[in-house]
Amino acid sequence: MAPSQSSTPAAVRLAIIGTAGHIDHGKTAMVRRLTGVDTDRLPEEKQRGISIDLGFAPLVTPAGVHAGIVDVPGHERFVKNMLAGVGGIDLVLLVIAADEGVMPQTREHLAIVKLLGIPRGIVVLTKSDLVERDWIEMVGRDVRALLAGTSLADAPIVPFSATTGAGQGDLFAAIDRALADAPARRTTEPARLPIDRVFTVEGFGTVVTGTLWRGAIRAGDTLALLPTGHAVRVRRVQVHGATVEEALAGQRTAVALHGVAKEQVMRGDWLVAPGSLAASTVLDVRFELLPDFQREWRAATRVRFHLGASEIIGRLVLLEGTTLRPGGSALAQLRLERPAVAARGDRFVIRSYSPSRTVGGGSVIEPVAVKRKRRGGGLESLAVHESGDLDARVVTTLADAAAPVATAALAKTLAEGEATVSAALERLLAAGRIAAPAAGKWIGVERWTAARDAIARAVAEYAAKYPARYGVPKGELKSAQRALDPALFDAAFDALVADGTLATRGERVRHAASPWQPPAQTLAALERLAAELETAGFQVPETPAWQAKLGAAGAEVMALGLFLDRLVRVSQELTYTAAQMERLRALLAAHFAKQPALTVAGFRALTGASRKYGVPLLEHCDRIGWTMRVGDERRAGARLVATVGSG
Repeated sequence: MAPSQSSTPAAVRLAIIGTAGHIDHGKTAMVRRLTGVDTDRLPEEKQRGISIDLGFAPLVTPAGVHAGIVDVPGHERFVKNMLAGVGGIDLVLLVIAADEGVMPQTREHLAIVKLLGIPRGIVVLTKSDLVERDWIEMVGRDVRALLAGTSLADAPIVPFSATTGAGQGDLFAAIDRALADAPARRTTEPARLPIDRVFTVEGFGTVVTGTLWRGAIRAGDTLALLPTGHAVRVRRVQVHGATVEEALAGQRTAVALHGVAKEQVMRGDWLVAPGSLAASTVLDVRFELLPDFQREWRAATRVRFHLGASEIIGRLVLLEGTTLRPGGSALAQLRLERPAVAARGDRFVIRSYSPSRTVGGGSVIEPVAVKRKRRGGGLESLAVHESGDLDARVVTTLADAAAPVATAALAKTLAEGEATVSAALERLLAAGRIAAPAAGKWIGVERWTAARDAIARAVAEYAAKYPARYGVPKGELKSAQRALDPALFDAAFDALVADGTLATRGERVRHAASPWQPPAQTLAALERLAAELETAGFQVPETPAWQAKLGAAGAEVMALGLFLDRLVRVSQELTYTAAQMERLRALLAAHFAKQPALTVAGFRALTGASRKYGVPLLEHCDRIGWTMRVGDERRAGARLVATVGSG
């Protein structure tokens, strides 16, 4: 990185210009003539006289536009390198040698320009000094026929010679006219830079370069390196070799990074504002097959996916129909072998896996998607996301959400600003089209209503089945609602309690509008059981035995006794009354008031219980803090001491 210091005033108009065209048609010579910069930087490029990788040069137009030119290779072997640089450009210079005319890579590069939705272009007829005027006019007619029906159909055609400079003034004028109505780049949005080069510079460490698609990058910023997720800090920023305070969207940018080694970064990675984008191996898209594709597209075909500077292998799966005819389009899904970093509306290019050639492209609808069944349901919602307004997309997204979604997460999913999404949410909530389970959390009305109804219904069914119980334990209720996302259950349950629909007592839940009174028959059985247990001292009948004797009522008597704190379950086999346990506490307190320790034998003598009962009782006392085991003895526990002290 050079030490020079510069800054670009915010009011200066910025643009990125890209070249396209067949090999040896004079793209690099044209850029050198316009800028004075030789973009062939590799020794192999200079030796062979052809561009292999991307080249870059700054240009200030006569109208004062500060442009960066991305010079791309024209050889068919290097189309993937061309694709790494042509994304995100404002204007394409389609270069066609006047002495050769339209060639195969001319057609492929034009198809790429169309698929990427590049709206502005100029046709530059290079090497015009080598042919007669009438020949240039004939080539111009061929070019017009080629451009018919494309976004460049009305593009100006400018004869040009890099050797003599003829046509240079006309080309500059055409560039300024084409850029006059180009919209300003989004410099206030979260930063997003596709990385097309990675190298190291002594004293600065890892350096990456790319065309800043949106936002701004400043020294000291913390950014996310995707798809790995590394957090990195910006050490220095340069634009075309000059150190700047900040790089703005629309500038060729070099960024020195702290916190990542060169080996951890590759072409195709992205630098983005933290939390602004997410990586995914599944994308929902609209796919367009080129008209000159030679057969129908099969439903699940292996492809090369190009977005930004990345090339990722994957499969393009049609969601509509079993095949797609040349020139057609369809909703589809990309299932990739490694994650892509996309945003809604991104344009991409698809090349065949082998042999590699451009076959189509399209736009991203859902950048973070889940696998869909072919010809399955859900295509209606996908169509809404493709063409619907923001309100419709919010409603559809929340309708599909399994759990309440935070505003920031929803904005990220929709690839919209948080303030814009927040305003839409408030508008939709007021209209009753969405629900707000909690502050800043949102979900579809139908799913929210269904969740509340399912919980309320389950509580009512439990009460009808077990009238002797105050209500269903919350944990049991939640476990039974397997169809509900846990976060949705919690939100719906809390709302039902808050609005008075449900009442809780301890961990049990019932309908607030249904006062609870234990059945007289079950209450009488509990009274009889308590008398029987207390008569037995501390050698009570085992729980399974007395439950069997009570039959179907046994479980209800136990549940009622535990809920009313009349019974205490010491172990799976032994249950005592609360009165019995209070007597045991008093015996222990009296013992420890006189002696510091208690053995198992001493406990048996104290209670009159055999070892069968004594050991479980002592272990229970340990658990509740009445006793504390020290070796083979017990000492007074903290809760017993506190109880005695307070008495």
